[in-house]
Amino acid sequence: MAETVLEVKDLSITFFTKQGALPTVDGVSFTLDRGETLGIVGESGCGKSMTVNGILQMVPAPGRVTGGSVKLAGEELVGMREKELCKKRGQDVAIIFQEPMTSLNPLMTCGRQISETIQAHKKVSRREADQRALELIELVGIPMPEKIFHSIPGQLSGGMRQRIVIAMALCNNPGVLICDEPTTALDVTVQAQILGLINELKEKFGTAVIFITHDLGVIRQMADKVLVMYVGQAVEQVDAKELFDNPLHPYTQGLMRCIPGMDGGDGDLHVIDGSVPMLYDLPKGCLFAPRCPYADDRCRGERPGFYGAGGHRVRCFRCESMGEEGSR
Repeated sequence: MAETVLEVKDLSITFFTKQGALPTVDGVSFTLDRGETLGIVGESGCGKSMTVNGILQMVPAPGRVTGGSVKLAGEELVGMREKELCKKRGQDVAIIFQEPMTSLNPLMTCGRQISETIQAHKKVSRREADQRALELIELVGIPMPEKIFHSIPGQLSGGMRQRIVIAMALCNNPGVLICDEPTTALDVTVQAQILGLINELKEKFGTAVIFITHDLGVIRQMADKVLVMYVGQAVEQVDAKELFDNPLHPYTQGLMRCIPGMDGGDGDLHVIDGSVPMLYDLPKGCLFAPRCPYADDRCRGERPGFYGAGGHRVRCFRCESMGEEGSR
């Protein structure tokens, strides 16, 4: 049987502001097994990164986790003391951010930054940590690792800096690796190299991966299963192959049509009309109803549940009978 390393159940995050209590993440649930990749996709402002903040228990003020459970290797993180959480972060779960310079000290050599991360979680000598750091720099495919070990981040290209961040993330063999749009700032060639590297390392170490992006093309390449988010809610949850073969939620279908070449045509790119609503001005009914070509009076007045069977779940009234009749 597959080994579950992360279990998120009904995770909710609320920001308490002058406009009132704003539901940033609303009841998100999923499980992640060893060696598996979950892709989380959606437009900017849909709650992808905030979901990750909730998993790491790093929600910025004035927000906080207001419900749900996050179990890492069976251990509950919600409510855990900060001192214990610090031990988990970087050791049992690690994260790669979009811009590597937000994770790197511009005045410290790359090798020392990796070795300090190792020493923060393991009782090893500096010499042992430095040796491990050198091995990791070589592992992530950087040429002349000894030279890079003694270089500061500003002397490296964007792709090489991202490889250093990946080395830092992997230095303590975490069970879960979170990739928060790690290739957005890179050119296409370097992006392909980084995606290939993450897949190689996942296969080698059996690390479970959460890959966050707005790019369904990347999801198609990387993910085993997908969670599509819209305004803090999961609107479709399914295996990646099934998602691309049979997208059911109108939002997912719209995202698919936005990918060049997906429909085989050579005309103008499709755009989803409208924009993501503000949290302080959410629609009364289905959150996607103002942008949905299929919305009716029920959609505009009532929130749909999360319907589905056989691992394909959809938050849409058009799929209300999925549990009885299968996909349609």
